[in-house]
Order: sequence, then C-alpha cells, then structure tokens
Amino acid sequence: MAHKKSYAAKISANPIYEAIKTINRVMYIYESHKMKLSLLIVIFFLAVAASAFIYKIYRNKNFKSKGEAPIASSFDFYSINDGNQTQLIYAPNYNKEWFDELDKKYSWDKFGLYDNRYFEYMYNLFDTLPALAKGTYETDADFFSKLTRGQKVFYSTLVFGGEVDNGGVYQFFFNRPEFCFAALETFQELGPDTLKQDYEKCLNEFIGMADSYAKRKTIANDPGINMEKRKKAFADGYKDIPSAKTIEDYFYNEEFKKMFYKRVVDYIDKNLNQFVRR
Repeated sequence: MAHKKSYAAKISANPIYEAIKTINRVMYIYESHKMKLSLLIVIFFLAVAASAFIYKIYRNKNFKSKGEAPIASSFDFYSINDGNQTQLIYAPNYNKEWFDELDKKYSWDKFGLYDNRYFEYMYNLFDTLPALAKGTYETDADFFSKLTRGQKVFYSTLVFGGEVDNGGVYQFFFNRPEFCFAALETFQELGPDTLKQDYEKCLNEFIGMADSYAKRKTIANDPGINMEKRKKAFADGYKDIPSAKTIEDYFYNEEFKKMFYKRVVDYIDKNLNQFVRR
C-alpha cells in the first residue's frame, strides 16, 4: 500500500472514481443497447466534459474553503500526448565523459538486474528533474505536462515498474491511477506488443471495478479506521484484476527485464535531445 517512489504525484480518489465510473457507464450503455458508434462517441465526450466541469467545481470549492489557491486542472489522468512534447524545459546538462563511462561500464551481454544503464538513466536523467523544476509548477499534473514526450514515456515506465515490482499490477492501479492511460500509450510507443495487449486487458478490468476501487481507496486512506481493515481493503482488490497474473508471470523474469530496459534505453539514446541540454 505504501508508495515505493519518493517523488509521487498524489491524486484524490473522488475525481478518479467519477471519471472512471463515467467511462464505465458509457460502455455499459453501449453493450446493453448496441448504439451506433457515432452516437456513443457524442455521449462519451459529453459525459467526460460534464465530469471535468463537476470536478473543477469540486476542487475549487474545496480549496477555497481552506483558503488556498484553486488547482487549475480538472481530473488528472495523464497522457504522453498532452502538454509539451519537444521543448526541453527541465533537463540536466549533457556530459560526454559520463556517457563515455557508461559505455565502458555497461554491456547488455553482461546484464545486472539492479546495476545497469536503465537505472543510471533514472538516477541522472530523471531523478534530478524535480530539483531543477522546483518552484516552477503548481501541481504534479502541471509538472508532467511540462516534460518532453520522451521524459513522459520514461516517467511512465519508472512508475509502472516501481509499483509492479513492489506489489503487482493491481498496486500500480491502486497507488497511481493517474498513470493508467499514460502507461498504455507508453507501451504502444515502446512495445513489446505482448505487454501492451496484456496491459490493456488489465486496464479494462480496472475501469470495470470503479465502484469497488473508490470504496477501497476511501477505507485504505482513512486514518480513523484500524490498520488491519485498511490493509484488507487494499488487498481485497487483487482479485478484481485477474489478468494481472499474465503480466506478472513474465515481468519479474530477468530476461524480460533486460529486453524491456534495453528498449527504454535505446529509446532515450535515440531521443537524447529530449533528455539532456547540450
């Protein structure tokens, strides 16, 4: 239940619940009445717009009552397609000597599960960004939107991998629902197709459990409820995403990790101008 990452985007359970529930209701209407696709699309966007409007009122009212500035964003589902794409706003300076040392130190033929180029990139190309960005963004969603597309992709792999390694695919959805669509987009961009397809099944199951997710999230985050009940509320949700086991059966495998980390590293090397300032 605890977050593994030190830098975590926090999100209220209420907006996630409302937004996912809206999508779920639309899909239910479609399945029940077999509406034409064009009509479904119109209803979907009207529903999303209504959810965003209601949520904005909710958030602004909430913050106003506390004497704080309202948050400008609506519900914080992240997308690698939103916001900045190519402008390098936050980035460390390019260091040729450092990259040369990485070339000498690491080889995919001699792969270390916890000591490899992927983690070196995490420490130096991403973990340095919050300090560089300090004082320049209002919310975690704002920070995400200002990243380059490549940084968004890398961030999404780090969040997904950290949560799944710590507690499985369900824990990722429970702790970091704001990344649920960004992760799918990331796997579409990076591959492999197997991970994308298996994750999409899990995502559909997560959307289908909107009601139970919201209730469990409320209980798990309530300090007035004893710890055993809070832990149980979290753990009971594992059964709602049965397809998670398909991913977990290979995601913890060292050969898969090597392949996946190499894909991410190759992607960063190919788009290095989105990660370092020259």
